[in-house]
Amino acid sequence: MTGLVSKATLLTVFGLVLAGAALAGQPNASTSSKPACIGLTGSKTGVADPKGQFTITVRDVANNTIANSNVKIDFSNCVDMHLGTTQPGGPGVSAMTVSCATHSISALTNASGVVTFRIIGSAQNPTGGVLPKSLSGCASVSADNFALGTVTVNAYNEDGSTGVGTGVGGNDLSAWLGDFFTAGNPYFGRSDFDCSGAVGGNDLSVWLGLFFAHNSDDGATAQCSPAP
Repeated sequence: MTGLVSKATLLTVFGLVLAGAALAGQPNASTSSKPACIGLTGSKTGVADPKGQFTITVRDVANNTIANSNVKIDFSNCVDMHLGTTQPGGPGVSAMTVSCATHSISALTNASGVVTFRIIGSAQNPTGGVLPKSLSGCASVSADNFALGTVTVNAYNEDGSTGVGTGVGGNDLSAWLGDFFTAGNPYFGRSDFDCSGAVGGNDLSVWLGLFFAHNSDDGATAQCSPAP
């Protein structure tokens, strides 16, 4: 009887070792890191606004970082967001691939398991208070097709403008004010610049800081249509 118990214990331990080995090198949501909220910005002289920079680190279940992992941000549920069809990036920013067909942007992690994004785009909000609107956590993040969670998306360029000199400007402020003063104070993720979960006065302060820095003066040259 003791021999049978010992064999069963050994088999259990062996099974756990095999399971751990199988998970090693596989992206894991609990050990990987990402922001809760990201912002779409504009650019200036071919460089994306550093205000929009964020990183995602991919790790496996043993907390080991994973190099060359394909990180994808899927904006399919961000129904009021336009992605720039090309992404100029900036110093230290990962090379990004845009897919208008799948409403996504992807890039590979570096040798340290880190991918760095600056995403230019805009919101479909020409007058403020416009529906449809994205809710909290509208974009999903994955690494090598393993889910890492969701992020809320805001956009400093709210009137959907494109081209040189038509990035973040007065019309966008007007659109933000339209969201802020909408009756019932519904949540508009596109206007939540401080990522607090509500649209309030501090968001205006954050928007003004980006506007006066003049690193988002240019809009995307062309944009994907929002997801239907």
